[in-house]
Amino acid sequence: MYWMIFFWVAGHLATMSFLSVGQAAVNQGFKSVPTTVKTFENDTVLLPCYVDNFGVPTRVRWWRKDTLLADSGEPNLVLPPRIKMYGNKSLEVVHVQPEDTGEYVCQASRPAPSGYVNQVHAIEVMYPPSVQPVPRSGELEVNLGEEVDMACEVEGVPYPVVSWVSKGEVLQLLDDRPRLRFRADSRNLSGQYTCVATNGVGEAAMATIDLRIRHKPSIQTRKNWVHASPGIRAQLDCRVTSWPEAKVEWFFEDQRVPYSSRIVKHSYGEDHSLIIRNVRTLDYGYYLCRASNSVGISEEIIELSGVANPAIFKESHPVGRTAYNFIWEVDSYSLIIDYQFWFRKYSKGVHGQWHKLYIPSGSEAIGPVHARAFNLTGLAPATHYEAVVLSRNSYGISRPSKIMRFSTDGATTESEQQLFEKPNIPKEKILPAVEVASMSQHLPPVDTESNDAYREQSKCILIILPMILNFFNSY
Repeated sequence: MYWMIFFWVAGHLATMSFLSVGQAAVNQGFKSVPTTVKTFENDTVLLPCYVDNFGVPTRVRWWRKDTLLADSGEPNLVLPPRIKMYGNKSLEVVHVQPEDTGEYVCQASRPAPSGYVNQVHAIEVMYPPSVQPVPRSGELEVNLGEEVDMACEVEGVPYPVVSWVSKGEVLQLLDDRPRLRFRADSRNLSGQYTCVATNGVGEAAMATIDLRIRHKPSIQTRKNWVHASPGIRAQLDCRVTSWPEAKVEWFFEDQRVPYSSRIVKHSYGEDHSLIIRNVRTLDYGYYLCRASNSVGISEEIIELSGVANPAIFKESHPVGRTAYNFIWEVDSYSLIIDYQFWFRKYSKGVHGQWHKLYIPSGSEAIGPVHARAFNLTGLAPATHYEAVVLSRNSYGISRPSKIMRFSTDGATTESEQQLFEKPNIPKEKILPAVEVASMSQHLPPVDTESNDAYREQSKCILIILPMILNFFNSY
């Protein structure tokens, strides 16, 4: 009874259209061995199926998944295109295509009770990689702070390895992946991201996704203070970075600038300029570069002034044990009237009181570059000092120069280097004049009747100067 059931089941399985390797003995009774053929498109592939028939009739079928490709027991079976089975039961596939990739099963069946055996072969049609970006448009927009999710759909045999390139550099990822996810926590992450797929067959395939991060405008000014004199040309510049693209407008004293043939607005890409031809004194003041888009508004202030540029120390060196020589330059289109030379003793963490000297310009040159040399005498030996210079022309007093630290002979070597820093000169530490006879360059304020106006202006200067310097770092 049991033998009858066994034979019935074996015969039934031999006629099933879909076969798995586990349903029958694999490779037993075959002279050929399982083969994986790696080939290229349009080649011809021959898959062997050499069977030991053991002296009994053997029927050979070729299967691809659940599709019967060839059957030696059915000579009238119509074979699929490009398929042929030879007398030795080998299967030929001509003009192979990528869709021919997969497993091919050779099944040898014998009369009961022998049953059937399978041998599995494979074709792997190799072809170069191809890439499609996701999203298909190749463009992706997210808000600042949101998650970025982009990908590339890749095909190719062997399966391609994917890398990502942005701004000319390969991104260092934990693994090769077709999907890229990160948080857009900086607008600087905007730009093109290119996925590169390679599999050793043909050329690499690439697809680019242009990432745009929506953010309110960011403004950078080339100069936030511009020096000009009447009659010359002045240009105020601001660079605006934004997405979506920003609208840029210029304002003067809280009013929109009235553009004309003399005052022209110019834009090129991210660069925006306000060009003022034939500057007038009425043009002096604060200008606002305002950029706006759907995300927000940003503003930057630029001052146009006739006041001289801050002085720049060019050279300095000791003169004996108690004196020091300084040379500085100032850019000013207008005549420099005089200079204020401020200095004080300095040691790490301790600052003395500021002393101020008035120094005449010593030149009638109109500009634009004015140079001045000055000997500061009566200094203490082996002492550290710091100094700052301000310039005055007919439009007012300039911003202070950067602080220069210096030392007389005998001071410790560690602090002898000349360091330039931003000054903070508190009002309570200002002495209006230095009554030291050994300071040969000391010039007190002029006290003549013809200079009353200048004296009044000097009083105002003493009041507002600490306010000018207040924005600097404290010492």
